[in-house]
Amino acid sequence: MSVLFTDVMTVYNYYRDPDTEKEVWTRSVVRGVQWSHNKSEVAISGNVQTENKVEKVAIDFQRSYKGNKPYLPPQEYAKLPDEERIAHWTLDAKQGKDIIVLGDSEKEIDRDYRIARLFDDFQYVVTVTAVSDNRNRPRLRNIKVVGK
Repeated sequence: MSVLFTDVMTVYNYYRDPDTEKEVWTRSVVRGVQWSHNKSEVAISGNVQTENKVEKVAIDFQRSYKGNKPYLPPQEYAKLPDEERIAHWTLDAKQGKDIIVLGDSEKEIDRDYRIARLFDDFQYVVTVTAVSDNRNRPRLRNIKVVGK
């Protein structure tokens, strides 16, 4: 285990069941994470500069961590049959519905427990807004995630 990647996060992947049109969330606990709080992100639009606080996460793919499910890119994850989705996880910034939580959350999203309650129950909960996949590098293979 790396001394840098000691955090744990829980990923909630969103998809819509094509048969029932029901929203479904699959939960995956991911070890080997480095979570950085309240980083500044500056955006400029029409000569107006705004600064937003974001959470930044780096996920270590250099080492294997016990209990982690296999990661799949969003395009591959979307093609999986429903019964196989629970055995994998992804990070999809395009769709803008994947949620990450700092820590090992045992909460399952369903009719009785909604995503909004995660934001009430945990201090660090964000929606994935950007993903940078650096797993093809010879050293320090990782995925960097930004969430708001």
